[in-house]
Amino acid sequence: MSQNENLLDVIALLYKWKKLILGASFLVAVIAAGASLLKPNFYKASTLFYSASSDLALPMPIGHESNKKFIYGTDNDLDRLFSISNSNALKGFLIEKFDLYNHYEVNQEDPLARHKLSLKLNKLYQTQKTKYDAISVNVEDTDPEFAARMANAAREKINGLAQKVIKDSYAKQIKSYEQGLSKKQSNFNHLMDSLGRVKAKYGIFSSDSQGEAYGSSIVDVEGKYLNASAMLEVLQSESNVPRDSIARASAKKIGLQKQLDKLKKDIVDFNNGYPIVKNLERITRDQSAQMNLDVTRLTVLKNAYESDFTAIHVIEKAEVPPYKSRPKRSILVVMSAVIMTLLMSLWVIIRDQYVKNDWKTTFQNR
Repeated sequence: MSQNENLLDVIALLYKWKKLILGASFLVAVIAAGASLLKPNFYKASTLFYSASSDLALPMPIGHESNKKFIYGTDNDLDRLFSISNSNALKGFLIEKFDLYNHYEVNQEDPLARHKLSLKLNKLYQTQKTKYDAISVNVEDTDPEFAARMANAAREKINGLAQKVIKDSYAKQIKSYEQGLSKKQSNFNHLMDSLGRVKAKYGIFSSDSQGEAYGSSIVDVEGKYLNASAMLEVLQSESNVPRDSIARASAKKIGLQKQLDKLKKDIVDFNNGYPIVKNLERITRDQSAQMNLDVTRLTVLKNAYESDFTAIHVIEKAEVPPYKSRPKRSILVVMSAVIMTLLMSLWVIIRDQYVKNDWKTTFQNR
């Protein structure tokens, strides 16, 4: 009951002072309305885009990689675009392109001119990630056409800077591949020289077919040698055989013997050098295949570096805004009146308590 009486007392007190409270609130509302009319109208232009996958820059798969390409970028691509959209490089571009020192009326001779311009630009230029993982670039200005042009220019510059980041990455990879290929080519040349020397040392010209050729040759030469030996024995066993026939048969046998000895020596050399040659051939073959793959990758990277690709997918271009974004004059007027009403009500209550409790005397006695 006491609480209800206190509440009714407060309401009665406020009702008693209603004219003063409402009058002050009305006066503040009028002042706020006049002040808001002096504020310039700002217009917000917005452009919306998604990040594009860097795979779009690749004209073909690299090596044995999957040929599946992604159209939209990952979270890393989105974060990269968001970082670029808030970078000093982009803001410097906007300052220079749109002469923002003069546009925002900042004195360039002021030592704090750059700082003041940055504060102004940070207030009027904003980027944000939407709940659908897109990036929105917003520009506010008193000139709606200027705001739209600046927002679109910022989006295109973000695309260009993102392309540069990707191309710089490709450039590093290209340099790495070129250096790697140079070393591999030097090693490959050294291996080929070693292979040539080993083949010359062991008399190997074809590791694949030479063994079969030796097998056929030794069978043939051994057969001829046995025939020559048998023929010589027959001729020597006869008493009336001319000496020159025996001499020719003996010479033929000696020739075949030397040929057979040489062939056996070559076969021994071939067998000794065959494992070494095959190992070197395998290494050079693998090295050559790897170099060809690296050359293919290098070609793809160079094509990607030189290609024209986009780093963003534009959803909405910035249009000239038909309506102002701020100030919200009606909200300013209403909020000013409400705040003044609350303050005046509080002042009336405090004043009444001050009079009732004679706080002035209490403070003086202390």
